Amino acid sequence: MSSFDSYSTVKTLFVLGTTTAAFCSGGLLFTSYMHMPAYLQNPSDDSLVTQWRTQFDRGKFGVPPLALIAGGANLLNSYLTRTQPQHYRFMAAGALSLAIVPFTLVALGSTNAELHARVEKREGSTDKRLRNLSAKELVQRWSNRSAVRGLFFLASTILSCDAMLHLTF
Repeated sequence: MSSFDSYSTVKTLFVLGTTTAAFCSGGLLFTSYMHMPAYLQNPSDDSLVTQWRTQFDRGKFGVPPLALIAGGANLLNSYLTRTQPQHYRFMAAGALSLAIVPFTLVALGSTNAELHARVEKREGSTDKRLRNLSAKELVQRWSNRSAVRGLFFLASTILSCDAMLHLTF
């Protein structure tokens, strides 16, 4: 593969990975800082957790595949540019995009379980701290932690752009 062919592939993967990560970052941050605060104005706990679940269900099926696309594109770019020091930036960008999946399971898992239990009106988590929180406090907790995922994608976007700006072909 000539350097021109490789550069074309790198550019295509850069656009795919960066656009996907930026889209996810915007969506997660918008949800955390615009939608959820508006939902928290709802006086009904039942309605609040139902609104949360609607947002959760949309994100659950949309964000993980996009994280794989963004992460995969950046990791592939890391491989294609392995002879240049910038490949570490692409590698970090890919890792940050993929990190939202384990972060979600670890940082949001118990909160998600408690909120789902409240939507379904069944016994909640075994964590007494979460059971004692109001629905508004749980949704606020979820929103704050979800924003961190948006920041992971934002950092991925910035690292990928920085790597691309410093490539030499």
